[in-house]
Parts: sequence; structure tokens; C-alpha cells
Amino acid sequence: MPANIDYYFSPISPFTFLAGDDLERQAPGHIRYHPVDLALLFAETGGIPLGQRSKQRLDYRMAELHRIAAKRQATINFTPKHFPVDPKPATKLLLAVRDNTDQIAQVLRALLTAVWVEERDISDSETLVTILKEQKLDPYLLEASEQLDDQLESETRAAIAAGVFGLPFYIVNGEPFWGQDRLDDALDLAERLS
Repeated sequence: MPANIDYYFSPISPFTFLAGDDLERQAPGHIRYHPVDLALLFAETGGIPLGQRSKQRLDYRMAELHRIAAKRQATINFTPKHFPVDPKPATKLLLAVRDNTDQIAQVLRALLTAVWVEERDISDSETLVTILKEQKLDPYLLEASEQLDDQLESETRAAIAAGVFGLPFYIVNGEPFWGQDRLDDALDLAERLS
């Protein structure tokens, strides 16, 4: 029986961007997508927002991003014009896309690329409408997403209850894996369980 892979993410996370689409290309089981409110996740689990981190932590984060990008041969702008911005509008949009279409993986990739490659502002409604149109999706999804604050909070709290504290995060049949650097381990377990 195929494994269930619960995938937790934010559309503003550079580490989620650098994970690429390996999950979608290699997953031997069913992927359940969980957009989460990064600010709430950090507030509830002891995470430190970027602007409050020490110079040492910021320097290490940047070194890690450079190492991962080189290893994965990924094109990324390490200091994008529109980062940080409020990811909540894009995160709620992902909920609407997930619940109404089968294109959440494509839209997530488009949002991440918008931030980390294309210098676009994913907190801006016009940008989000443009991305929906580029993905051949109804711009109405953005309007629908504006009503999803309670759903985003409840799903984020469910993620916290499941043990999620950072992003990206993968849970394979109950076993947790934190970070894009643990994706191969998550996929290996999913393969063994399938």
C-alpha cells in the first residue's frame, strides 16, 4: 500500500524553493499538501523570525543557501527585492487552489519562483492574479482565498499538533522529516513502505 506523505510548506521559504520538485517527481505515495502560516508556526514553536536573528544565524543561513543552491545547481536570487513580505495572501491562495483544483504543486512552484527568481511580490494581489492566469486558473480563486483566515489558522495549528516546527517539513506515515536536506530520507522511507 503506498505511503502517505504530508508536505508542509510556505510560499516564501527559500528552503522550500530549493527542495525543487523532487517530491512530486519521485514520491511513491500520495502527497497531501499543507500550506501553513509561517508567522503562527514560529510563534507557537519557538522559531525566530529572520529580522530577529543574530548576525551569526543570518550568516549561517546565507552560507547554507549558497551551499544548497550549488549542490542542487539551482538558480536563486539570494537577496530578492520582495523578501521578506507577508506570505499570508499567497498561503491562503494555495489553500483555495488545493481545495478547488489539482494544480497546487504547479502554483506553489510558480509562487516560489516569483520570489526567488523573478523579483515579484507575492503579497500583492495583482501579482497573485497574474500568476493564476499564467497557470490557466480562474482569478476568482484569489477572491475565494480571502475568506480563508480561519482555515489557515486551524490547519496551521493542526500542523503544529502533528509536530511541525519548520519548513519544508515532511511526515511519512507518521515519521517526521524537517528540511529540504531530509527529503531524500523521506522519499526512501516512502519507497520502503510502498
